[in-house]
Amino acid sequence: MREQWKPKAWKDEYLELPNLESPGQRWWNAAATMWGYDLRNQLVADVFYDEGTEFIKFTNGKEITVETAWRWGWERVLEYVSS
Repeated sequence: MREQWKPKAWKDEYLELPNLESPGQRWWNAAATMWGYDLRNQLVADVFYDEGTEFIKFTNGKEITVETAWRWGWERVLEYVSS
């Protein structure tokens, strides 16, 4: 650290590798594939951490854990958000 060592082989693209994504980031990306970008962006306000748990906050004020969203599947989550 004192010598200001910098890795020589680092590329910022490494941060985009799928195996480094959190479950919430994977869900966010998959939602665009399943629902389309426009619908996802209309429905989802944020994906965030709170005390070690990842949540999805929807634009209608509802929240759900990312784990529950994966378990429920796309149709059930869409129904939950739309009701």
